Amino acid sequence: MRKTRKDFKEMAKKNSKLEEAYDVLDKLSADEKKRLEYETRQRAIRDYNIGMLTAERRGIEAGRKIGREEGETLGVSRINQLILELSKLGRTDDIVKAAADREYQEKLLKEFDL
Repeated sequence: MRKTRKDFKEMAKKNSKLEEAYDVLDKLSADEKKRLEYETRQRAIRDYNIGMLTAERRGIEAGRKIGREEGETLGVSRINQLILELSKLGRTDDIVKAAADREYQEKLLKEFDL
């Protein structure tokens, strides 16, 4: 069953917000120029929102990439410093063990306050 303009008006009367929206749309549709202006504004708002969302997503991804790179650099620096400290002390066995055992590596990083 196809709804008529009268059916929509009756439905709108049951809800004040819906009635208000219906009245605005009714007025806009009565004037073709205003309707086209309204549609153009709505399209511009949608385009702007999509552009902002896209830019936000790109910014978040760029931030994550930078964070990963900085984290990797810091991690490599800490491990290199640990290797140098262990090497100075002649603890080569600890270097090998730390390379194979992540928990032991963390223990050594704490031991050397790295």
